[in-house]
Amino acid sequence: MQIDPKQFQVRREQQLRDEVVGDFGVRKALAKIREVRGGKGYGYRRSLLSSTLRLTRSMSPEIADTVAECKAMIGHLGPVEVYVTPEHQFNATCYREVKGPTVLTLSSRLLEAFTPAELRFVVGHELGHAAFDHYSLPMPLTSMIEELGIPFVSRHVSLKLYAWCRSAELSADRIGLLCAQDPQAAASGFFKLASGMASPRVTPDLATFAKQVESLASAPEAREKEYDEDTLDCFSTHPYNPVRVRAVWAFSRSEPFLAAMGRSTDDAWSLEDVEDMVDRDMQLMEPTYLQEKTENSDTLRRLLYTAGIAVAAASGGVEPAELDAIGRLLGSDHGDGSVNVDKVLADLDGRIKAALEVPLLYRAQLVQHLTIVAAADGQVSEEELHVMEDIARKLEVGAGVVHQTIRGAMHPLD
Repeated sequence: MQIDPKQFQVRREQQLRDEVVGDFGVRKALAKIREVRGGKGYGYRRSLLSSTLRLTRSMSPEIADTVAECKAMIGHLGPVEVYVTPEHQFNATCYREVKGPTVLTLSSRLLEAFTPAELRFVVGHELGHAAFDHYSLPMPLTSMIEELGIPFVSRHVSLKLYAWCRSAELSADRIGLLCAQDPQAAASGFFKLASGMASPRVTPDLATFAKQVESLASAPEAREKEYDEDTLDCFSTHPYNPVRVRAVWAFSRSEPFLAAMGRSTDDAWSLEDVEDMVDRDMQLMEPTYLQEKTENSDTLRRLLYTAGIAVAAASGGVEPAELDAIGRLLGSDHGDGSVNVDKVLADLDGRIKAALEVPLLYRAQLVQHLTIVAAADGQVSEEELHVMEDIARKLEVGAGVVHQTIRGAMHPLD
């Protein structure tokens, strides 16, 4: 069986890619990347050849057959080299430089613990990146490259690039599922990657894992280091694990997938319904109020500044790192200069009341961002926690969101 990968590409990825590739700053950044690389590009492959094991068919015919089957299904004509990296974590990557073969790396632990069907899902996902030519828009480098300290890409477009990157992962996941031809293999593969477990004591359940999205409001954690933009979900290259799982679960019930597998489509979901669900779930990581120019966005931005100061001031004064976090979130000069805390806090209740007219999703995102401000100085104090809980309750989000946010991030899959 052979498929056309383009028929299964996530709608949101296609839309975002069309938007970003036409941007002048993105074009300049890509030109600069090509200039720096100088049209060569064998460095990564050379480093693998010198430090890892390249798998040949004579060493592992099973893996060679898996790669060959996935290549045939998606119509990948170029050579693929497979390397084993000595890692104790489940990990897989795929990369193609300016010249040379597509390079697939698999960790030794993954090869030891994954079943043949799970391995087909992983290999299919990685080759999906090649099928959709995701390498021609290298991230996060494209959004970060600069000249004389000035980024080529504007902040607004940078957010779109990261959103595209996350959507690209979902497109690759669909190819992985098509290669595996087994939703349960995708479930167990995701479970192992997300949990690091390969124990028979726990039975993976794709639908149950997918339901985590329902209670997921945010996922960065308070880090014991100085704040940086990587803490923000909107600057992540991968979606939340539960979002990815639900996207795969929904796609496995879609008419295009079932038709490709030769199965009955009587009770299938339409692809449009799947895409609509993906759009809604991906908004969990896209704080549009930080970039849009609407009345609701202005309301939330004003509240974020005021509430951020309230949280920062709760434990004995506003630290420079906390002001910097507020400034980075708002993309403005709010992080500069001194703050009259009493004057700012006098507006808090009124701004909370105004924000109650904004949809719940965006209020939950604002609470998420407050935890980033609280963690900017390396810790979240009891006083800061209480203020965030109070603000969350007044926003009708629920104090539990604060605790869910701080407790732990879902580690992104590679």
